[in-house]
Amino acid sequence: MKYLTVLVCLLFFKNCYAVKTLDIALEATSIKVEYIASSNRGLIYPKNCEQCSQAYYEFSQTPIIIKAGKEISFASFLKDYWNAKFPTLLVDKKNNTILKVVY
Repeated sequence: MKYLTVLVCLLFFKNCYAVKTLDIALEATSIKVEYIASSNRGLIYPKNCEQCSQAYYEFSQTPIIIKAGKEISFASFLKDYWNAKFPTLLVDKKNNTILKVVY
């Protein structure tokens, strides 16, 4: 009886604590960024990224940029992205667009 109670509890709580992620983290050694200001769209090309399934990832709204634990402006990122060593791209699972860049 004790084992049956434990089994039922495990099956019940298994579903209660399930976590679904909305994004995927991709790590690269460096990145190249192309941005078109008139349409507020761009592309990020990750270099040496083993987890990446595409050669580039798009963004249609400016992604959140985190540098050394602090959020910086996108304009600052455009001037400094080539200094990013081992950046992490957070990509939306549904449409493979960039949500955030952390370096």
